[in-house]
Amino acid sequence: MIIKTAQLKRSVDLMTDKIAYRLSILFSLFGLFAVVAPALSHAGGVALASHRAVYDLTLKEFHRDGGIEDVRGRIVMEVENSCEGVLMNQRMLVELLNISGDSMTSDYHLSTWEDRAGQLMRFTMSNVLNGRTIENYDGVANLGSAGGSVTFSEDGADRLDLPEGVIFPTGHTREILKSAKAGKNLLSAKIYDGNGVNGLFDTLTVIGKSGKSDSTLLKDRDMGNLPYWPVQMSYFDLSAQSNEPEFEVGLKMFENGVASDLVLKYEDFSLNGSLVQLDILDTAGCGN
Repeated sequence: MIIKTAQLKRSVDLMTDKIAYRLSILFSLFGLFAVVAPALSHAGGVALASHRAVYDLTLKEFHRDGGIEDVRGRIVMEVENSCEGVLMNQRMLVELLNISGDSMTSDYHLSTWEDRAGQLMRFTMSNVLNGRTIENYDGVANLGSAGGSVTFSEDGADRLDLPEGVIFPTGHTREILKSAKAGKNLLSAKIYDGNGVNGLFDTLTVIGKSGKSDSTLLKDRDMGNLPYWPVQMSYFDLSAQSNEPEFEVGLKMFENGVASDLVLKYEDFSLNGSLVQLDILDTAGCGN
């Protein structure tokens, strides 16, 4: 089949915008591992680590008709626990090469702060594609007994209402770890993750049997005997009411909040994410 150059460029541009959006959503998933340590410790769990993690992204597989030839990138995430809440600063830089040989770069930033009670989240996010800002949001999300709301600082951005039962990424992590330790293998939850007007998802998490890593990097961080659970998370668009997920993420979730061995699955391609650097940071002690 022969496709005209202009048609191909438009198709790839549209596809790249969609991919960049999906890539941006991915980064918010790392908020799942930034849980306030004192809260889990009081519940009988292991105190989770403040840390800085770096992941290298490489192409795992792709569909030839998707317009993508290669993908590579890097994720840097820093988590800082405090007595009041948890601060996360995240960056994801991805370069995509299309079948015509042109490269496209997505540069995504997300900064969030969640309070210890899991009722308040402040967030700032931006996504830049080839030097063009395609998303930029700054706002506050609040949760209550009958749902919640998200307000944005940008002019013209409508308030987003959150349905009853929605949780933030920290609350989601608590539920995943609670389910894993109880031997449960399924968890369904609605999440708002801070990604602007598109941050509300329904999720299904499948949890496997615990294991221990033989990674030299993790052993050097005293994590050789720390248990992890294989986790597969599927994200669904609540408005579409589809049985097919928007994207899926597989990983190993360690008891201290560190993630490794990522597999990021999208419609047109999937990525491997290898943990290449890990720094465990000091966490302040908190009185009761």
